[in-house]
Parts: sequence; structure tokens; C-alpha cells
Amino acid sequence: MMTIQEQIAVVRDISDTDVLWTATRDFFFSRGAQMIAYRHFVGRPEPESLDRMTVVAEGFPEGLIEKLFRERLVLVNPIPDLASRTADPFFWSDIPSMTELLESEEAFLETLREFRLGDGLAIQVFGPMSRNGIFNVGFGETRPAFGKRELKELQLAGQLSHLAYIRMTPNRANGTRMTAREREILEWIARGKSNSVIADILGISVHTVDTHVRRIFRKLEVNDRTTAAVKGLGAGLVNSAA
Repeated sequence: MMTIQEQIAVVRDISDTDVLWTATRDFFFSRGAQMIAYRHFVGRPEPESLDRMTVVAEGFPEGLIEKLFRERLVLVNPIPDLASRTADPFFWSDIPSMTELLESEEAFLETLREFRLGDGLAIQVFGPMSRNGIFNVGFGETRPAFGKRELKELQLAGQLSHLAYIRMTPNRANGTRMTAREREILEWIARGKSNSVIADILGISVHTVDTHVRRIFRKLEVNDRTTAAVKGLGAGLVNSAA
């Protein structure tokens, strides 16, 4: 079994994404994993961003990943939302007790059960400019009895690999990924509208607009509305006629 110290030393010296994936896979497999998938995305997965989402996987049943993307089931996957609300890894089998699932999310989990994956861990990882990701690590039919230290080591290994991947792929951060709603709100900001006015225009709550504005500021790396409008215009996110 590889120690976390050994993994840190290995990842530190890697400069190729394929080698990084192999090293990451080997570490998790040395801890008893039978399958592993890594998904990288900017912000949250959106329908229009599926083609920009990086997914690599190994050990999962043939056809599962393809099915999830072909039928757009990745968009109703409850794991990303749960991962964004907790700092700790969690087992797949615990998902129904962690949140009230929508019917579409139940259907997603049923698809996983149909492929007889057994149990596994969801490990959330985070990076700059909302370049986030998730490792899903399957252990088969027997749920491993990991202690807190072992879980933290698995999470650390995933985070190390995620940050290494970000360093190797700076081009994937080019251009700011925004949802359609965020772009719409940025347009109104550029037109000088306040959050309360934007809320009235769009028929949503001021609290919702506030949340979107904070996300827009974070993605653009700005602290005020004027700079957000200027950067949005420069990045082609705001119509110049606005």
C-alpha cells in the first residue's frame, strides 16, 4: 500500500497528465479501489458545458460512462450538489440519507445500481477560478471500514492530483465559464441596474440575484460591479450594445 508521503513525492515531480492519471489510479487501487473516475469542470456542470467537461475513468463497467453522457444523466447526478455542501468524502450508499432526492436523481442512482457497482466514495476537490472536480472511487460489494485518517489521506491524494492537473492545463481556464443566468445578470449589471431592479426584471428573489452576483465576481476575480462589467465586456460575456 502506498503511503500518502510517497504519493506527495510522486505527484510533485509529474509534468504529464497521462502519467498523473496513472499515478493517481495506482494510489487509490493500492488502497483497495476497483474503479475510479475523475471529473473536472468549471463551476457547476451545465447542459451547455458537457463538451467542456473532462472525464476519465477506469474499472467501471463497460458502457456506463457513455450511457451517463449520452442520456445526459450526468446533469441529474446528485453527487456534485452534495459535494458542494460538505467538506468530507461520503459513501454512495449514504446519499439517500443525506438529502431529499428528486425523482430524476433517484433514476440516476438506479442506473448505477443496474450496473452493479457496489459501494464507493465521492471525494470532492477544489481549485482556483471555480475549477472544481470530483473523484468517484468504487470498492465493489464490500464497503471498506475506513477510519477518519484513511479518509483524509484519500481526500488529500485526490486534491493533490486535482491541483497538479490544473497546473498542467492552464488553457482550460481560458475564458470564463458562466451559466446563462449569470450572463444575463452580468448584462443587467453592465446596464447599471441594481440587484433589486434585476430581481424585479427577472422575476426572482433579491437573495438569488445576490448569490449569482457573488459567483460572477468570483469567476471574474473582481470586487465591484464596474470592474465586472468591464471584464465581462472584454471577455465577450457582455453585449457591447448593452
